[in-house]
Amino acid sequence: MNGYLSAMRSYATFRGRASRAEFWQFTVFMVVVVFVALVVDAAFVSGPESRSHLFAGLVVLAHVLPSLAVAVRRLHDTDHAGWFLLLNIIPLVGLVVLLIWACQAGTPGPNQYGAAVVPSLVPAPPLGAPGVGAVAPPARRDVLAEIERLAQLRASGSLTEAEFAAMKARVLADGAGA
Repeated sequence: MNGYLSAMRSYATFRGRASRAEFWQFTVFMVVVVFVALVVDAAFVSGPESRSHLFAGLVVLAHVLPSLAVAVRRLHDTDHAGWFLLLNIIPLVGLVVLLIWACQAGTPGPNQYGAAVVPSLVPAPPLGAPGVGAVAPPARRDVLAEIERLAQLRASGSLTEAEFAAMKARVLADGAGA
């Protein structure tokens, strides 16, 4: 769900990179939403015999730009230009090539399209969390690095504003004891 929300927040951003998780979470969630819209159309709007899919059409229309943007950013993550999305014009072959690229791991480290994507949408456990083990209070530099890491997770949509604030407070509290 985080990948879908992150892609929808960046609905018209064609620069940067999108992780595999973000791309596939967006794609799967979008397919489910379109399917639900088709069911709603058949049940309430047009009836089972009709070919009119008003609600599903509106849902697809609302997702055209975000799906293009996340697909281009996914291509960027695999170090391919977004223009390769035009391979969809070639029947079957283009789809297969794009599917293979979408399944590949992203380029490690920065590439020509930007910095590496945070590899996981699950944030690391906070410092001193139960089960993590005894953690010595971080030095000042470590506190800044941890806050920067949390800010990146917030910017990518992996953390909500409330989660970011709580984790930041914990890091600052642990760092103040150092």
